[in-house]
Amino acid sequence: MSTPSVIHILLVEDSPTDALLLSEALADVSEFEHSLVCTDTLEQAIGHAQKRRFDVVLLDLGLPDAQGIDTFRTFRRRLPDLPVLVLTGLDDISVGLVAIQEGAQDYLLKRDIHPWLLSRATRYAIERHRVAGALAASEERFQLAVSGATAGLWDWNPRTGRMYLSPHFKEIMGYHDAELPNEEQALQGVIHPDDFERVAARLNAHLEHKRPYDVEYRVRAKSGEFRWIQSRGQAQWDEAGIPYRMVGWIMDVTDRKRDEEALRASREELQRLSANIQHIREEEKIRISRELHDDLGQLLTALKIEMGQFEDTLDGAPRHGDGTTLSRVYGLIDQLVASVRRIAADLRPVMLDDLGPIPAIDWLVQQFSTRHRVQVRAQLDINEVDFNRDSGTEVFRMVQEALTNIARHSGATEASVEIRRSAPHCVIRITDNGRGVPHGVRPGRNSFGLLGMRERAARLGGRIEVETEPGQGFALLITLPLTRVEAPEAVDPGSGATAS
Repeated sequence: MSTPSVIHILLVEDSPTDALLLSEALADVSEFEHSLVCTDTLEQAIGHAQKRRFDVVLLDLGLPDAQGIDTFRTFRRRLPDLPVLVLTGLDDISVGLVAIQEGAQDYLLKRDIHPWLLSRATRYAIERHRVAGALAASEERFQLAVSGATAGLWDWNPRTGRMYLSPHFKEIMGYHDAELPNEEQALQGVIHPDDFERVAARLNAHLEHKRPYDVEYRVRAKSGEFRWIQSRGQAQWDEAGIPYRMVGWIMDVTDRKRDEEALRASREELQRLSANIQHIREEEKIRISRELHDDLGQLLTALKIEMGQFEDTLDGAPRHGDGTTLSRVYGLIDQLVASVRRIAADLRPVMLDDLGPIPAIDWLVQQFSTRHRVQVRAQLDINEVDFNRDSGTEVFRMVQEALTNIARHSGATEASVEIRRSAPHCVIRITDNGRGVPHGVRPGRNSFGLLGMRERAARLGGRIEVETEPGQGFALLITLPLTRVEAPEAVDPGSGATAS
């Protein structure tokens, strides 16, 4: 024990005889030195204790200004940090026991005090008070740490099954402090049935083999919903290796579990979409072909009917047909052209797969010249540039968009498309003799078509330059690096060399 070398004692006794007997008994104690201050009222004792330090108080319960257990309660309330030895008579031993239950260190019978008994009681009172204070401070620090970590504390006796559940533990479960009993069965009864065996196995592994106890499982809250908790604990074993105590904590990890489940589901969905992306392309080709067949079939059938009605209105002499019928015929033709343009644009990658970019562009030029009455000259050398699939599609789309813009906006009668190899670039030049762009107007500023062409060129690492003057036409120069445009060189599998 760490008893002070000099013990400062406060004696509160209104009987001069008893005070003398106690002072003589202390004088015969050889285990420690002491200094003694005597007072005969409770208020005087409290006043002394508030002004100077004492190690222990010998307190009589029958004083002029206080009687019985209220004497101790008053002193304890006013000076809670001082260890107290209660002095009682033979007829009030029960009062001394009550004082111990309420925080006194011990009680002594005034008529049966011996030096050795007084020495032992004094030293043990000081030591027990010190240990109790250290334990209270430790528990307070632990509770602060647990509270700061938003954890719920549990303390379990494996031998008796008795269990303490902290208020925050019960709060995590949705209960008030008095609603959930401090019993082992109370905790076992709320574990999800699917998790019970796993939790029991982890607990047994810790108690029997001292393996770490750290487990996540579901518990049923007061509301009836199941929440995920993480539980950790540490047991204490006696010399025979039998656990006699286990302390731990729980934390609510429901939100983290939900986030993990959402992330897992997102990853699975991403994998599924990635696996199906190739099938989507083929299915889209089939859809476009079916749509082309259905739309053109319906429109051509309707056009045939209207043309038949139109022919019925004509006789041998040239004459104009019925205006309403002609209007319907022209409307159907416009619908047919719009449908062909829309679906053919979607179908273009299919044609590129079958024909290649240069033949497909040549076909596009011919169709454009016929449809829009614009004479287009094409300078395309099929052997100059070996387009790969992606670049061929992008180049076709850019030429298609440029010709569409000429037809819609330029008022041109002539245009030209040139594709040539100019190492290290592929150069595409598209010109027309249309009205051009007025001064002060930035070409393509409000044109989604030209913006789309710039994006396609940028994807291939290239650029687009625009030249235009009012009344002098429009020129579009597209420059693309051959390293991004051409197909990779074929490799001879027999020799491992690159074929030229």
